[in-house]
Amino acid sequence: MTTDRMKRTATVASLALAAIASIVAVSCRGAETAKATQTQAPSTQANSQVSTPAAPLNPVGGQRDGPPVTPKPGDPLTPSASTYKVDAIEFFLTPDQFVEYKFRLNTGQRMIFNWKATGPVEVDFHTVPDGKPISASETYQRGQMSSGSGDYRSPYPGLHGWYWHNTGKTDVKLVLNAAGFWTEAWMFSGDPVGDPMPLQDPAPPEN
Repeated sequence: MTTDRMKRTATVASLALAAIASIVAVSCRGAETAKATQTQAPSTQANSQVSTPAAPLNPVGGQRDGPPVTPKPGDPLTPSASTYKVDAIEFFLTPDQFVEYKFRLNTGQRMIFNWKATGPVEVDFHTVPDGKPISASETYQRGQMSSGSGDYRSPYPGLHGWYWHNTGKTDVKLVLNAAGFWTEAWMFSGDPVGDPMPLQDPAPPEN
């Protein structure tokens, strides 16, 4: 009887130890799985951040959706209600012949220009102010030269432009290219009344 009890007790103890071993093994596997999941999670988040970068808050050098800004007088940007005009014209001056070519500009309006002659000519860049006598004219450049280029800003309303005189002994060809916000173009070649010249819009962009 004592021997049977001892056998049953040993059997129960063996079964208990096996159950405890199984529980420990399952717990260890669960801990390892959780640890692996925690290790992989930051990597997945990092990959997500790299593949979808955040959009910039502002465009390069500007303020997207910022408050309205209106250009002020004297600022670098001067909007215009009308489009600019262009002009390209040739003159052929015989010895001692002259021509004047001027644009009507309002105060603050600008033009850029480039002209070139096949020989030296006498040049006088001057103004004819509106509503004032000819004595109010101002000269901004004078001399003997064969080319010129620059940027001009009108100080007041009136005609603004060049007088070219061929003081040499051979014919001279002179070519003028200009663009600006003028409203009229005039040519004078001896007649003080002058001849109005056609206005030309810039060519449209090519498709």
